[in-house]
Amino acid sequence: MAENSGNNGRWNAIGMIIKPFLVYYAIYFITSIMLTCLVISVSQKAGGPLEQFCTEQEATVRAVIGGLAMLSGILPLFSTFRRGICNHNNRNDNISNLKKEKDSGHKKDDIGQKQPLLNRWGAGAFLQNAFVTITLAISSSVALNILLMLLRLTEASETYDQVSAHQYGVIMPVGLFLYGVVSPFAEEVVFRGVIYNRAKTCFSSVTAPMILSSLLFGVYHGNIVQMLYGFLMGMLIAFVYEKCGRFVYAFLFHAAANAAVYVITGSPFLYGIFMTPSAGLILAGISAVLLGFMSVGGSGRKENENP
Repeated sequence: MAENSGNNGRWNAIGMIIKPFLVYYAIYFITSIMLTCLVISVSQKAGGPLEQFCTEQEATVRAVIGGLAMLSGILPLFSTFRRGICNHNNRNDNISNLKKEKDSGHKKDDIGQKQPLLNRWGAGAFLQNAFVTITLAISSSVALNILLMLLRLTEASETYDQVSAHQYGVIMPVGLFLYGVVSPFAEEVVFRGVIYNRAKTCFSSVTAPMILSSLLFGVYHGNIVQMLYGFLMGMLIAFVYEKCGRFVYAFLFHAAANAAVYVITGSPFLYGIFMTPSAGLILAGISAVLLGFMSVGGSGRKENENP
């Protein structure tokens, strides 16, 4: 009986972790099909300039549909997301308060709980963490792309080529907004806000939740190249989220990484400057330094901790 209870508990935990991913993807998939059919129907009936635009800018239209589908996919998860980040923030606040009480030798009074949010979190800590997060996101994402290019993994995946061609067929401002804002927000709600925080309730350490949420994040991308890239970036995002303590940093990391790669690889001039082995080594070195800096507590300071 005890063994069966243990097995049931494990399966329940796995189901609790995977369920949000399945819900999100199902709604995303259904919404994409419905919107695609609607756009095709409306454009064909309207004809003229609208049909011509939808034909000429097919990649942009498909990208907008994808963005709307992503946003619809997170709607049923939003209450779970809010509970998850609140629990995550409360755990970090409790740890920070215990640390301050230990350092100061007395308990924190109730006045601190009524301070303005900005003062309690610390503007200096936010700016420092945001700067380190964005810099790490840009350096690590570009370095990883250079590594994948040097290993010729991008050339071996036909699906990756198709996805890449689709992304860079999108009108640049629209693509930058969709891939630099909409996509990072929706995906972080699902993979860090919900899945990672749920997994943390099932394990005593953060390592397993990091790996599980990153694996699902990689699988979600659908081809070998992006699976590997997604897994590695997912681990970095979870690390930053855990070190800095607030969901906003997970979003900032994801947004900065997406925007940097999208702009650099979409511009022949920037591509020639940054996508080289020597630039990759420099960016990898910067990433290593920043990771070490965060690991030893130089950054990643919780916003409610004093400088």
